[in-house]
Amino acid sequence: MSSSCVVYLPDYANGKSKNLKYLHKAGVKGVSSYRMDFTDERVLTTQSAYVPLKDYKGIHMSRLVDIIRELEGEPIEMDDSILELLASSHDTSNSYWDCAWESLHSTDDNQSLRISCRLEGVKRDKDVKWYVTLAVPYASVCPCSHEMVKARGHGIPHMQRATARVTGLLNPREDLSIAIGTAVSKICNAVVLIPLPHMKRKDELAWCERAADTNMFVEDAAREVAKAIDNWFNDWVVVCEHEESIHQHNVVAVCRKGDELL
Repeated sequence: MSSSCVVYLPDYANGKSKNLKYLHKAGVKGVSSYRMDFTDERVLTTQSAYVPLKDYKGIHMSRLVDIIRELEGEPIEMDDSILELLASSHDTSNSYWDCAWESLHSTDDNQSLRISCRLEGVKRDKDVKWYVTLAVPYASVCPCSHEMVKARGHGIPHMQRATARVTGLLNPREDLSIAIGTAVSKICNAVVLIPLPHMKRKDELAWCERAADTNMFVEDAAREVAKAIDNWFNDWVVVCEHEESIHQHNVVAVCRKGDELL
């Protein structure tokens, strides 16, 4: 009688039962991988991948990680094949993938603005949707303190660091680099006061003079950003947050176009 040298290891995840609760998403979160961003720069990304689970005890997480690792060094783009591979790896028709990273956006005065980006792909049967989220930093001068100081003739209006976070539904036929670059430019123009990595004294003075003429509540900022990107995305949500300098809480305003994005 011949003996086999093959050892079969138990596969607990492959256990099957009809009584198991359906899971809408199961997968991996926070997988690090280098990709090429919309400016053709190599960036470190954090990626997540999920599939639904029915009847089985678990999914094979390593299959999802393998798909992410195989794309190392590739451009970040709206690639439906990623979602197809994730779904087919577990014999399902649904999948979710997201990729987060930071990029440098060139401003009109040849400086660089660091922005946070996230691309999300959602596959439900044959329907595929792609979303991009952009977090753009800016500064805000409180209009109320500005008016009080002006009326008093003494004092300095307080300012806040702030972030405009925009999530938009993408047209799958558009170029992602153009979509992101244009959206960031529109957001910057709307909020006006963006941080600069390099300033001489004359630059700082010009920035401060511009700040004196740009006073926005968080509500004002959300409305201005929404107006700027309204026709750029098929659907969108804008979240502006100001980090208060005279309080221990922040202030937030939200505006959205449709009912899908919350």
